[in-house]
Amino acid sequence: MPVQALITEPPSLIARQGGSLPQSAPASAAASALAEEPTLTRHRARMLLDLYNARMKFFPTGLFADPAWDMLLDLTHARLAGKRVSVSSLCIAAHVPATTALRRIGDLVASGLAVRIKDENDGRRVFVELTEDGFERMGRYLEAVLKSMSADTSVPLKRA
Repeated sequence: MPVQALITEPPSLIARQGGSLPQSAPASAAASALAEEPTLTRHRARMLLDLYNARMKFFPTGLFADPAWDMLLDLTHARLAGKRVSVSSLCIAAHVPATTALRRIGDLVASGLAVRIKDENDGRRVFVELTEDGFERMGRYLEAVLKSMSADTSVPLKRA
């Protein structure tokens, strides 16, 4: 089953862009298409979020709990969309208790992947943003994923 078939909500990347490469297109055509546009785009970040969240439909809740990864995906998408993410919003996006989410935000900051920025208009609110290093790492990750996915995936999965 193609990865696209696993995602029903929100609309898939292909539907938003209004088309796709034909199923029979060789991997080289897919690679050429990837080379024509920037690797890290808002739509591709959304696709990563969709793929990550699709697992929740098929596997028990909490089995893939990875709040730091949820946060990195959310922060990447927000940056590409030109939006800011508050600490409270990032805690919600992590799908874990607030105390756990706050620890993971601290881990991201300590590792140099994210920074906290005080809201100039509201002293009670703090935003979290990716650092340049964090954003570049997410871009390199997405590039590696896209390269792997550009291989011929038309071979059906065999059931044991």
